[in-house]
Amino acid sequence: MYRTIIITILVLLSGCTNTKVHLYTKYLSEEETYKITKELEKNKFTVIANTLSIPENVNGSTVIYAPFSVNMDHVSVALDTLSKLGWTGIQSENFVKGNHWYKKNNFGLILIPEGLVKTELKLNDELSLRYVGTDCETYVEIELHSNNTYTVKYKDGSKVIAKKGAWKLTQYPYLELSDADGFMPMYFQAVKRTEQDIIGKVNVMEIEPLQSYQILSNCKFRHGVRS
Repeated sequence: MYRTIIITILVLLSGCTNTKVHLYTKYLSEEETYKITKELEKNKFTVIANTLSIPENVNGSTVIYAPFSVNMDHVSVALDTLSKLGWTGIQSENFVKGNHWYKKNNFGLILIPEGLVKTELKLNDELSLRYVGTDCETYVEIELHSNNTYTVKYKDGSKVIAKKGAWKLTQYPYLELSDADGFMPMYFQAVKRTEQDIIGKVNVMEIEPLQSYQILSNCKFRHGVRS
């Protein structure tokens, strides 16, 4: 504890203004991103947010940096700051891989919420798409975001209304969408397939409501990409 206090004092005296933290926000909520950014900025770090996918061999919250590129006392201050926000057990990895390369006085900070495992992250990435409603009585779309929030947009007369909430995989291929206003959750089944039309093949991801929901009318929701 005393070592952490001494490191913090020394770093704050010398300043961390030249140290940039590249914060991976793909699996963080807007609120979490805001809190983490503000606390790091209080300790004179410059925070640069990104939505990159995590490196293949990273399985949990991790600080990543290139060899001999960063002041480890600064890393210790950042980890101490994060622990006060409840982010503990963060690993350190000294490596260079693909786009995840950091020059002098830069390091990456990957934060993965507790309970999310790598297989679920891959499924989250696969399902995090914008789905357009088909067979609907009115215009409806659902966008699943990789930080496990969602946005539903639908027409009510001439107005487009947006509702937000949280989504999660209950057990693949089943999804639960919880309303921010506390209404009963909605349940969907995900279906992945390839279709053929006169132009060529289309890779389709579809989410289908398991029961009838008022704002969704008789919709199915699909996202298609030509292969």
